[in-house]
Amino acid sequence: MNPVSLWFEITAQTPPALVEEVSELMRAVAPGGITVEEPVDILGPEMGFRVRGGEPVLVRAYLPSSELGAVLTEDLRRAMESYPSVQLTARPIYEEDWAVSWREFFGVVDTGGRVVIVPTWIEHEVEPGRVAIRLDPGQAFGTGHHETTRLCLTALDELVQPGMEVLDAGTGSGVLAIAAILLGARTVDAIDIDPIAAEVARKNCDANGIGGEVRVTAGVLAEDHPGRYDLVLSNISTDANLGLAPIFGRVVKPGGFAILSGILSTDARRAEAAMAVNGFTVTAVRHERDWCQLQFQRE
Repeated sequence: MNPVSLWFEITAQTPPALVEEVSELMRAVAPGGITVEEPVDILGPEMGFRVRGGEPVLVRAYLPSSELGAVLTEDLRRAMESYPSVQLTARPIYEEDWAVSWREFFGVVDTGGRVVIVPTWIEHEVEPGRVAIRLDPGQAFGTGHHETTRLCLTALDELVQPGMEVLDAGTGSGVLAIAAILLGARTVDAIDIDPIAAEVARKNCDANGIGGEVRVTAGVLAEDHPGRYDLVLSNISTDANLGLAPIFGRVVKPGGFAILSGILSTDARRAEAAMAVNGFTVTAVRHERDWCQLQFQRE
């Protein structure tokens, strides 16, 4: 019997400066979300990876092998005509490949701080004084391999104090929410617009022995959100962060902090200006390749 093709894997080979824009186009047609793969050398299950700088990034979407998938693929092809430097390819994904083939790209992530991210299918012991997050990203963003997530983990390592109340806007796989709890936060409200991501985040919290400390919600961060927080995390896109800046100004307690990531370095000043209007002062900026993470304190 011939194998059954369930999906088409659509890959956009993308210059780093266009990753954010291309990702938005891919999300618009992909019912199951997207993945963003940095060019890396896998050093082995116990050794993690090494990022290769200056090379294209692979943005992938998975579209159903159906008439709907064909229509979505054509919509994406037309949208990509405005980006001649992006190379778009497609290949079928068969049933026996789907469950495990992607796992070979993810190893242990060690940012040099207290948090180490360990995929659930790898055996790895951490050193004393450090904490391990057991992670299965599923279809959600946030493996720790992307620069934006690593930058956030570094900031969390410095900022989280025992007893903090934290908001994670755009939680993805839940990795940052889990890290905040393991580093001492009392509670985290984790929100993601994608219900699949919210489900993945809940499962990852459970896998790490975290229950009610993290409250996972599928939806948007509304203007009338009732929570008030010592620290807000937002690892999403530049424009999404700018749109949420007024809400951050209301939900962060006076003297509290905001960590914004998912921002291209060329957009850093825009983010600083938007947060300043809403009562924040920038206290730190970190860069990795084309990305930056900005740290703010509310006045």
